[in-house]
Amino acid sequence: MPVEHRYRLEEIAIFAMLALLNLLILVFARSADATLAFYQNCALAAAVFAVARLHRYRGGMIIAFIRDWYVLPLLLFIYMEHKVLIPLINPHDVDDLLIILDRLLFFGHDPTVLMEKIMLPPLTELAQIVYASFYFLPLTLCVLAWRRDREVTFHVVASTILIGFFVSYAGYYLTPALGPRFTLAHLQGAPLTGVLTFDIIRSSLDAAEGIMRDCCPSGHVMISMLTILLARRIGSRFFIPVIAWTLLLSFSTVYLRYHYVVDLIAGVGLAFVVHLFVPAIERFVVSRK
Repeated sequence: MPVEHRYRLEEIAIFAMLALLNLLILVFARSADATLAFYQNCALAAAVFAVARLHRYRGGMIIAFIRDWYVLPLLLFIYMEHKVLIPLINPHDVDDLLIILDRLLFFGHDPTVLMEKIMLPPLTELAQIVYASFYFLPLTLCVLAWRRDREVTFHVVASTILIGFFVSYAGYYLTPALGPRFTLAHLQGAPLTGVLTFDIIRSSLDAAEGIMRDCCPSGHVMISMLTILLARRIGSRFFIPVIAWTLLLSFSTVYLRYHYVVDLIAGVGLAFVVHLFVPAIERFVVSRK
């Protein structure tokens, strides 16, 4: 049976994540917002079912293209639910523990406070731009993989990255944390200032996301590291640029006071764990061709 007759691994992962979230809502969350999230998840699952069925019965290049890429906006819908669901499902923030671990690593100091010694408006401007560009790293690799081989390589890369996102999401529910920009603000000696776009980008991100308890693990570092590993695995020329950008991005997450250093360490570790499953993911994708 052709692959379009079956659910792809990306779609199976979406179904699994939606089912998990709805189970958590039924068990732990009691609010109008949680109920709305529950029905939104049902609608997203229905959308996955509908696109897969449409591809099966109608086919065509346009529908095939849509099916390759439509999971990306679904990922954002799921991410935005965390603002509502995390405090309801696990209201116990672990910032105090993360601060202790950071201070153990830095001999009693907070990394975000230490970085004030190198704080400069042009550097802050660059760091904020790099931080905001996070989604372009995995997206670029997916585009390159799609152009190379949309039947196997693309789906291996896309499904691995998608699973990586969902692993990071699960971490937010297990270890919810606000981040040093909130918990350590009273210790910072000066506010961050940029040159031209810093305030616009930062306020836009704040308005879009609100207060998220999504610090640990660092999804920025985890997915960027996973992008490095996948780029190396498929032999992409993107491998070298993504290393440089990931180093800048990792620095930016702490410099801009979004993350603790232990968040980054957790993200790197989980990226390697997810990458261990790539051979199994590849076998799954190939077996369905």
